[in-house]
Amino acid sequence: MSDYDDSDRIDRWLREDARRTLADDGFSARVLAALPVPRPRPQAWLKPLLVIGSAALGSALAVLLAPGGLSVAQGFIDLATLRGMTPAAVTGIALSVTLLASALVLALEAD
Repeated sequence: MSDYDDSDRIDRWLREDARRTLADDGFSARVLAALPVPRPRPQAWLKPLLVIGSAALGSALAVLLAPGGLSVAQGFIDLATLRGMTPAAVTGIALSVTLLASALVLALEAD
């Protein structure tokens, strides 16, 4: 007899053994009944919608609350030339910190 025949017999025996049910006097049913009801998973589109909506709301608030006539690019130029904390520079820093915080939240969030 070859090794193939032996392994085939063992494989068949293991499959037949795995199909048999074990008498557990209702233990499996009691365990399954005691488990909490699974919570419904949120929709797949909800998370991206919340991120995009939050970004849009934050951008709208930044534009509305920024001092009038300021250029964010001018703020970065003020920072690069060490002119101090001009209102445009503060706006540029605030936008940068907001973007950094958003990136960290998205990077650290586990799915």
